Amino acid sequence: MEGIVNWRGNPVDPRKHGGVRATLFLYTLVMVRSSINAANTNLVGFFRSTHNMTIDRSVILSTNFGGATWMLSILGAFVTDSYIKRFNAILLFGPFEILGFGLLALQVHIPSLHLPPCNLNQNLHADCESLQGWRTSLLYLGLFMVAIGEGFMRAATPGFGGEQFDTDDPSESKLKIRFFDFAAMATCFGAFLGLVLVVWIQNFKGWDLGLGVCALFILSGLLLAAVGFPVYRNKKPSGSPLTSIMQVFVVAVKKRKIYVSPENLEDPQIITETTDDITSLEVLPRTKDLRFLDKASIYTGNTDAWSYCSISQIEEAKIFVKMLPILISSIFCYLPFSFFFTLTAPAASTMNTKLMGVKIAPASLYAVAVVLQFFVLVTNNRIIIPAMQKYTSSRYYYTTSHLVRAGIGFVFEMLGTGMAALVERKRRTVVNPKDLSFLWSLPQFICVGLMEVLSFVGLMEFFSNQLPVQLKSLSSSMVFFIVGMSIWLDGVLVAIVGRVTRLGDKESGWLDGMDFDSTRLDLFYALLTALQLLSFFIFVFCARRYLLRQSSQ
Repeated sequence: MEGIVNWRGNPVDPRKHGGVRATLFLYTLVMVRSSINAANTNLVGFFRSTHNMTIDRSVILSTNFGGATWMLSILGAFVTDSYIKRFNAILLFGPFEILGFGLLALQVHIPSLHLPPCNLNQNLHADCESLQGWRTSLLYLGLFMVAIGEGFMRAATPGFGGEQFDTDDPSESKLKIRFFDFAAMATCFGAFLGLVLVVWIQNFKGWDLGLGVCALFILSGLLLAAVGFPVYRNKKPSGSPLTSIMQVFVVAVKKRKIYVSPENLEDPQIITETTDDITSLEVLPRTKDLRFLDKASIYTGNTDAWSYCSISQIEEAKIFVKMLPILISSIFCYLPFSFFFTLTAPAASTMNTKLMGVKIAPASLYAVAVVLQFFVLVTNNRIIIPAMQKYTSSRYYYTTSHLVRAGIGFVFEMLGTGMAALVERKRRTVVNPKDLSFLWSLPQFICVGLMEVLSFVGLMEFFSNQLPVQLKSLSSSMVFFIVGMSIWLDGVLVAIVGRVTRLGDKESGWLDGMDFDSTRLDLFYALLTALQLLSFFIFVFCARRYLLRQSSQ
């Protein structure tokens, strides 16, 4: 267990450190983080009710926050791979999220920050503008702190749980798989708790109390995780795989004018005697694809990492580049994902939200999808995967099956946007939307729930199986990038659609106005369905091309 130490920096004792005992302290943190992430899908309601934002502005701000959280997860993965231990990152950045929720609750709770009418006199108007600026600053600072705290914990927590098991030990390797199964269960339960309890508190008991509950949840998870620090195994930072890929491109560019001849290239069977990491013993043969990168292996007398790269290192970069078309096409397939929470749930609040006489927050409908996700995960892990491993070839299971799974998820997402367009059309045609039950929105949430469990996990497993050993830790960052970039692009899409559909009239856009009665969500969802169909065909083309290249090797 090289590179694994205890909290004092000494070699670990497998009898005292790590294993199932250590992971028991982490499940609460996984659960509370999941509950908060689920509750954060309700942010559009927060912006509209406490800051009187228009629909398009609240959606753009919500997507900016969501995209930033996912993209900061990539930064968190880089930092924990290169500079600090994962558990230290959790303890260091977790309090940022607590403070962020505290600031958000503060700017709602302090009575003096609730602005009086600003048209009474000039002095009062200036005071109101000052208060508004202060309150807005608290809002953005709080959102940023929540994003950076959650982003770093999202990157560090799963990897830290995996560090508690030795994959070279068959018994511990099985326990590691079981840990991720239980972590998935904790995630589902936490999401259900957040959607049912936390969202209900936010909507019906006040946003100050709801945001305070979020802070207390994270605090309890961090405190319980901290209790187990004497028994944790900690992996020392050894460098990010992204650095290795960047080195290949930098060195190739530096040597772009040098002629490549076979005798100048490194022998791919040479392994330096200084190797101390077993993962670096994976030797990849030189391929004929992307030959311009081969120049990075030309020996010019300098073996510095930024002046010379091994053939295996170059081939690792090539494998990463070959998967970029699938990564980019998946970004556009993910585009409608966040709109189910930023638009569908708030629009459903204009309908009849009572169920058996009890008023329900529309965002809680996704809890039904979360329960369905749990059963899909159990069925997949216990029945489908063992059957595929037994009755299909290893090439199909490790490559094709995961892309097929992701594609099926994108089909469900397309069905969800189509249903959303039809439901919005029906909501606009009724005389009173309150005569229409919010349960009409349930099929959309079920579709997006199936999409999330199929596409997210499918892409994660595809990248993990296809990346070489040295780059496997990038698999989660690649999926984080897909989700984060797609959510950011959602904000761009809303801005473009708003500008194009206004036609010179400031209040005639599809997503303009303060209420959903003035919007044209039916047309917007129809546009999303068309974009999703086009993106799906591009994804299929990229996936098929990748599989054909793999089969020819």
